[in-house]
Amino acid sequence: MRKWIIGGAILLVLFVLPALALVNLNALINRNKDYLLARAEEALGRHVEVGDIGVTLWGGIGVRLKNFSLADDPSFSKEPFVRAADLQVNMKFLPLLRKELEVSRVILNRPVIHVIKDQNGRFNFSTVGQERERKEGGGEKEKGEVKKGRAEEPAAPPALLVSLVDVDGGEIRYTDRSQGVDFRATRLDFTIKEISLDRPVDIHLSAALFGADKQNLKVKGRVGPFGPKVDLHLLPVEADLELEAVPLASLEKGIPGFKQRLPKEIDLGGAIGAKARVSGVIGKEALPEITGTINLSGVSARIPQLPQPITDVNAKIDFTGKSAELPESPLRIGKSQVRLAVKATSLAPLNLSYRFSAPELRLADLRAAASGAQRPELLKDLKSEGSVVMRDGVLSYRGNLSSPSGTIADGDYQDLQGSLSFAGRVARVESLGLKAFGGALKAEGRYDARETTPRFAATTAVQGMDLTQMFRSLAPSAPQNIRGLLNLDLDITGRDAARCESGRRRAVGRDRHPRSCQFDPGRCQKQISGDLRLERHRVQAAERIGDHRRRQGPHG
Repeated sequence: MRKWIIGGAILLVLFVLPALALVNLNALINRNKDYLLARAEEALGRHVEVGDIGVTLWGGIGVRLKNFSLADDPSFSKEPFVRAADLQVNMKFLPLLRKELEVSRVILNRPVIHVIKDQNGRFNFSTVGQERERKEGGGEKEKGEVKKGRAEEPAAPPALLVSLVDVDGGEIRYTDRSQGVDFRATRLDFTIKEISLDRPVDIHLSAALFGADKQNLKVKGRVGPFGPKVDLHLLPVEADLELEAVPLASLEKGIPGFKQRLPKEIDLGGAIGAKARVSGVIGKEALPEITGTINLSGVSARIPQLPQPITDVNAKIDFTGKSAELPESPLRIGKSQVRLAVKATSLAPLNLSYRFSAPELRLADLRAAASGAQRPELLKDLKSEGSVVMRDGVLSYRGNLSSPSGTIADGDYQDLQGSLSFAGRVARVESLGLKAFGGALKAEGRYDARETTPRFAATTAVQGMDLTQMFRSLAPSAPQNIRGLLNLDLDITGRDAARCESGRRRAVGRDRHPRSCQFDPGRCQKQISGDLRLERHRVQAAERIGDHRRRQGPHG
């Protein structure tokens, strides 16, 4: 009998009395609900709404708030900053006995959180608690110079001791009014362990992005330490990330800064996925190390400068640290099938090399087709290699190209070779050569846009081109009575109105004797497509060669 009495007493102490105390405590809290909410609003500087308040012993002593809502700063939005169907905050028991407050867990069920960044770069959560700080600061100011001096000293942040934050079935929306970004993540499951400002925080995150009906993003890793002054523009991160294929158009609209890093008016299509490890600092000017892969599926891009879109990009980009590589991959530019390989030894600053090839590249896919052209312009077996480097904010390019044969302006060519460069707003054709019409052409040029008025210079040399072939190809409607070979040396320099400073042409007939004649500046101006005038010129017109041969007869 005595054992039963002792057992009943133990049950009474362990279960019945705590249950009665819990019921009484719940009743006490609900009777003082308005007072507690007023104190919470005073501390947060925001309006707080709660349906029911209760005490829970699940997971430790805690408070449970149903239908919780925290208002936003009115200067940002009239909608709630945070609302949740259920918010539970548990405290550690032993620290309470020492009059210390340590939160063991914060649990949010089905929360909706709206983070806003305004035009000045301020976040809507940055004003939480500021009203109370202003009032306390005003009180300190009235207590004299000693207090004022103390107030000016940077105070250490309060110890933030939270063992666990658990978000279940949530939704987070991020609006950046400075960049026009409206990003939304749903089906959010989010766990943070051991929150602290002076050491890294463990995070586990799963979410559905860009309107997906299931979770397509998983992140596991560590964030921080944040330090005494939290700066979200420089965020230390070490995490594993896995993103299932999502539409590129959604990335353009939803990721901060993504659209600004793209050329204007570019239209992206297709899907992108990733599996990578990110390590380093993420920020405005900082780029972390990335190890992993990005998968492109059916990607397309419509660029205003190209008459035809880039399509059928199915490729894998490999990242290692701060370098990246795109293995040789096929894609299409209009109707042209090409292959591209890129290797970036450094992403910041940029330093990459490329390799490009195409069995047949249609020039109509790169620029508008020439009016009146009888044959398609093709560069056959085109190959190009080069490099792009960004140094001290200046982009430079150097590359070469080759094509053994093809057709340009209704004329066939052989052995096309070229070397190009661009640096500091100066573009150079370092060398350009080809064989056509039985002869050869060599050229080089420069376009300098560093000054308000750009300068240009070009040198062209033509040797032994058959005039009959040239006129038959380039001017089929003209009288086909042209005979002779063309040798040409031409130097052009200019600025502003593209005035030609000097020019010299020389035509040689079949009998190898140079003949002098007048050159039509209007025709030269039209061919160069600029406001160009020759100040000095000496040329033999091809038409006069034909007339001269007819007057001399077969033995002339």
